[in-house]
Amino acid sequence: MRIVEKVLYGLGGLLALMLLFIALCHYNPQLAEQIGGSLAANTEENDGAVPEAGVEGNDGAVPEAGAEGNDGAVPEAGAEGNDGAGLEVSAGVNKGSSTNSDVLVRNTAVTVGELPSAENTKSAGGAYDAENDKLQIPQKVAGLSGYIPVKATGTEITQDKADEIASELSKGQTGENLTFDTEIYPYYGIINDTQKAVYRQIYANANAENKHFAPVQDITANDLKNAFTSVVNDHPELFWVETAYKYKYTPKGSVADITLVFNITANDLDASKAEFEAAAGEITDETYGYYTDYEKEKIAHDTLIGRVKYDANAPMNQSAYSALVYGRTVCAGYARAFQYVLQQLDIPCYYVTGYAGEDHAWNIVKLDDGYYNVDSTWDDTNPNTYDYFNCSDADYASDHVRRDLSIYLPPCNGNKYSGLEVNPSETPSTDTTATRPSTTTQTTATTTQPTTNQSTSNQTGSNQTGSNQTTAANTDSITVMTVRGGGDENYIDNVDDYFNECFAAMIDKDSSTINFDLIITDKKLWDKIYKAYDKGECQEGYIDRYLVEKHKNACSMYVEAVPRTDGSYLLRHRAVIN
Repeated sequence: MRIVEKVLYGLGGLLALMLLFIALCHYNPQLAEQIGGSLAANTEENDGAVPEAGVEGNDGAVPEAGAEGNDGAVPEAGAEGNDGAGLEVSAGVNKGSSTNSDVLVRNTAVTVGELPSAENTKSAGGAYDAENDKLQIPQKVAGLSGYIPVKATGTEITQDKADEIASELSKGQTGENLTFDTEIYPYYGIINDTQKAVYRQIYANANAENKHFAPVQDITANDLKNAFTSVVNDHPELFWVETAYKYKYTPKGSVADITLVFNITANDLDASKAEFEAAAGEITDETYGYYTDYEKEKIAHDTLIGRVKYDANAPMNQSAYSALVYGRTVCAGYARAFQYVLQQLDIPCYYVTGYAGEDHAWNIVKLDDGYYNVDSTWDDTNPNTYDYFNCSDADYASDHVRRDLSIYLPPCNGNKYSGLEVNPSETPSTDTTATRPSTTTQTTATTTQPTTNQSTSNQTGSNQTGSNQTTAANTDSITVMTVRGGGDENYIDNVDDYFNECFAAMIDKDSSTINFDLIITDKKLWDKIYKAYDKGECQEGYIDRYLVEKHKNACSMYVEAVPRTDGSYLLRHRAVIN
């Protein structure tokens, strides 16, 4: 009896303790959370699960692009501490449900060892903290962004389901024989060997219009994202591939399948490609007759922003197609279109992603002395400008910061081609007044006092007192007879006619040096012509037309004005053509 009594007392005491514990948890919820978290941690620690892809001790994983606390970048192959196999990371994931519903897999904490130095790049601090934004975005370009980072949607499946997929799903096009020049396709050179293999596979299947395939190698979700991001960043010509994809993964973290997402242009891809290439060709055609990469780059920049309008609601606005075919896009479309056009001109041009008040995209261009930043979106203002054309990293320090894999693109420290352009609202220099965009065209206009012999002879090439004319060595000099002259009624009496006669005097000649004379009515007209040269109006008046028609690169024009006894002026011209 005493034993039963003791048992009952014990049970009563235990019940009292339980009630007391419940009361404490009710009035102190934090205590309940702490105890629950501790129990859950112990359960997860001992459930026998294999670590998720990318956890410490799992080789071959690299940080996922865009993960918190990580730039999403992998070190360049050959960098110290990296043998191409990836980085060790420590990550936690939201595993979600094991059903077939789409579950977005997100790394909630990623730690990486010391990364290679990204000296002189806009990558300070890795992922940018918008709450501590120190950038200063000019008001006229604020909001001109619109880049959307790559979205990866993952669904966890059982190992049995993964085995079933592996036995039934084809790898499609493996791309194993493909090679990519890393000077043109830099992201391919950044990623490790496993990612390169899947990069080639994604590229090949995209071109084959094959959406669904099994990975060619065992790969983690993080590695897959870096491979996919590298493909879409390197290849603007894949305009039908959305910057999003889906995949299934096992409890061990291995990717079982990959599903690409195509936009509406894939419904008739041949026709879409024809439209795309034709639109790009209209821009590259504008560079005909220009010879240096800088000249071609500038013409492509000017033509693109002249054809495209910023529109946050433009369809397919993450693609080059939206800019080139629709003529409406956001920063991603500008940057990918500029990248594609320069690739067609054999000029290395890279797609850069980062932060500029918002998620943003721009370009890096390689010229003969180094790399330059170009933001054609921010140059497409009213009026258009060159404020963000061919700038160094130092120039961009106050308003652009690179993110993700872009921090491993080359630093921009070229200076030879910075600041050469004049914004339309600014007064051009009078030192070089007849300049075709991106060419070396000089015009010198001088007045010479009349000599004793005031004949209207068409002799040219002589040096009169005060003349700036010079003789070019080893050139074929041609004297063109005066187009107008001999009587007052035939003198040139307006600037437009003067430009037309200059063009007519030059167009049929193929020499490197052309000399010709014209007679104008009086000093008043000469003053107007002088001002036209001084303001650069001669460029549009006849020099541009001549250079385009003759497919020439540059024209240096020297003009000498000689007063005549009847008040008219003899204008002696010497054009040096390159």
